Amino acid sequence: MQTRLFPLCALSLACAQAFAVTLPEYRGEEVVVTATRQATPVAKVLSDVTVIDADEIARAGAQDLPALLARVAGVEVASNGGRGQTASVFLRGAEADHTVVLVDGMRIVSATDGSTALQHIPLSEIERIEILRGPASSLYGGDAIGGVIQVFTRQGSGAPRFAVNVGGGSRDQRKVSANVSGQLDQTAFSLSVSHDQTRGFSATNANNAFGFDPDRDGNENKAYSARLAQHWAPGQTLSLNLFQTFATTDYDGGFDNAKPDEVRQRLTGQSVESRNVLTDAWTSTLRFARTQDKYEDYTDGNFAVRNGLFQTTQDEWTWQNDINSAVGTWMAGASHVDQKVEAQTRFSATERTVKSLFGGYQGEFGALLAQANLRYDDNSQFGDKTTGSANLGWRFAPGWLATAGYGTAFKAPTFNDLYWPLAFGYQGNPNLKPETSKQWEASLGYRAGESAAKLVLFRNEIDNLIVIKSDFSTVDNLNRAIIKGATLSGDTRFGGLALEASATWQSPENADNGKQLQRRARRHASLRASYALVEPLTVGVELRAQGRRYDDSANNTRLAGYGVTNLFASYAIDRQWTLDARVDNVGDKEYELVRGYNTPRREYFLGVRYASQ
Repeated sequence: MQTRLFPLCALSLACAQAFAVTLPEYRGEEVVVTATRQATPVAKVLSDVTVIDADEIARAGAQDLPALLARVAGVEVASNGGRGQTASVFLRGAEADHTVVLVDGMRIVSATDGSTALQHIPLSEIERIEILRGPASSLYGGDAIGGVIQVFTRQGSGAPRFAVNVGGGSRDQRKVSANVSGQLDQTAFSLSVSHDQTRGFSATNANNAFGFDPDRDGNENKAYSARLAQHWAPGQTLSLNLFQTFATTDYDGGFDNAKPDEVRQRLTGQSVESRNVLTDAWTSTLRFARTQDKYEDYTDGNFAVRNGLFQTTQDEWTWQNDINSAVGTWMAGASHVDQKVEAQTRFSATERTVKSLFGGYQGEFGALLAQANLRYDDNSQFGDKTTGSANLGWRFAPGWLATAGYGTAFKAPTFNDLYWPLAFGYQGNPNLKPETSKQWEASLGYRAGESAAKLVLFRNEIDNLIVIKSDFSTVDNLNRAIIKGATLSGDTRFGGLALEASATWQSPENADNGKQLQRRARRHASLRASYALVEPLTVGVELRAQGRRYDDSANNTRLAGYGVTNLFASYAIDRQWTLDARVDNVGDKEYELVRGYNTPRREYFLGVRYASQ
């Protein structure tokens, strides 16, 4: 299967070479926030960042957030079944819990296992996604070894607008969402609601070690997001953000294969933010956010009595100051985080506090760009940690940017790692140290008009990896990993033809024994092409391929490489109404991302979108 990836990778390289011809004026108006914690033009960003905006999300037609992320350079996804099942996202070959996930700047995470349930964040609630690959602890603290994924929900601006999406597809899928947003005088607002339901398919197959039940494992997801911003004086804004998604997912727990099992998971976030322009050079932002991840488990068909509970509540105060000067832009801030865990499992400790100070600098000196960040975190569980990063960029010709950077990062042990009580012979280890990382990267990018291309080389050395000991008695800081590789990505447009391509080559290895890291491939790639046949009709194809992986750290259980093809079309009835059609896995390919768990076979979706002008 790995040999089949090379034509797709070669096509990605060919696209990148084609972009180097003379093109229209260099594009630099788009800004990103995640890479620097400040609004920064894409043309001046020195980190490895991908932005997916609302139009791209609508055109992509992906059924959920993990499926959308899987087509991004340097991103791999593993899922325990269909929609709503547990999904893991790997950035540049790092561990799944090495990624910080933010929703409108709010960290929603399970402190017990270190994960964020990305599978439950509906695309219909999302206005924009920013994916930052590489060390980001100097910006966001613990866990950002692989990078950061930040989701921005819908915002309000301009004349009031209304939008609604309705659709359905295979396995009795039914999806509906609506949004109203805009600005009236000095008040901006947005409200989105969504509901998505499917009967699904069996999450497990006969290869599953915990038992196989061939029933359908459905999923239902209800969500809303709301934003209200009051511009009460020039340069002074007070805003409120609300977010909640509630998912019910069937799964095969292996306790009694004849009886259904169910997970109910709720993600919530609320924040209040005051953004104040104090002088021409000084902007101060103060925010309080409360988030919660509540996971409830029901087994053996008994939905009246809860079998398990894991709930994380996080309160965070953040104060950030942005200061413009003659020599660049400075940032200084502080944060205070309180995390509390509630569980039916009895942990010996259920709270921790993290106090942080952070600073940053961005400078521009003719053709040279510079960025540096430094952060100090004091964790009540294991002590303090200081991380930093430095990046340099050189705009050596119009549209071209070469960069080089170095950064450190760390991953805090979870409550499960530290305090899991003795059960089934396994027990947590309160003496664990944080996992630590040193990373180097260099890139060469070109951006002009409707085209962009970028080649990134990276090396990540991770020490003190937390793993289960060979006798399964506890966990310890036993392993060391080295991940090195390259990503090549690009997009362009020629008349009615739009192309996007990416390819990743990497060597994710356990440095102690040379084994390939679990569920990560050495090669993966994607290609998307769309063409406007006639003015209202656009058709397209997506190709996605991933090489051989292993389902276990010992590399005894092999997962074969695979490739899937998706087809899509959209028809603009008028400026307000659009019809969408999509067929995923056209070839009805059977493959596994996790041993013993199914992936979707061929499926279709039909929908209609309305957006007022």
